[in-house]
Amino acid sequence: MIVALSAIAVLAVATPAMAAMSVATFLSRAEPLRANPLMALTSPDYPALKAEAAAATHQLRAEADARRAAGKKPIACVPDGQSIGIMEMLGGLDALSPADKRLPLKDGYARVLAKNYPCR
Repeated sequence: MIVALSAIAVLAVATPAMAAMSVATFLSRAEPLRANPLMALTSPDYPALKAEAAAATHQLRAEADARRAAGKKPIACVPDGQSIGIMEMLGGLDALSPADKRLPLKDGYARVLAKNYPCR
């Protein structure tokens, strides 16, 4: 399970993909892969979920760079050399409110990062 889900996280640094998926849709499509990780890599949903995670990560990095260049406070302060694991990401997304689960994945993920790595 960890191997399959970690693959999503590792590949989340690829290039952005199609239109944004909501947090709720992402979680509902990821659930069967979480339940049966041995089938995850062969699932037709795997590439789409991988692309969505990659797009969200790419967009958040671009926004962080833009905020830094503009002298604005970052949304989250992830310590250097540390990254959020896929299980932590999914757990954080699971814990979002129903209203937040209607947000695009990027925005929901930003809330997870801000909660787990607040700037002080």
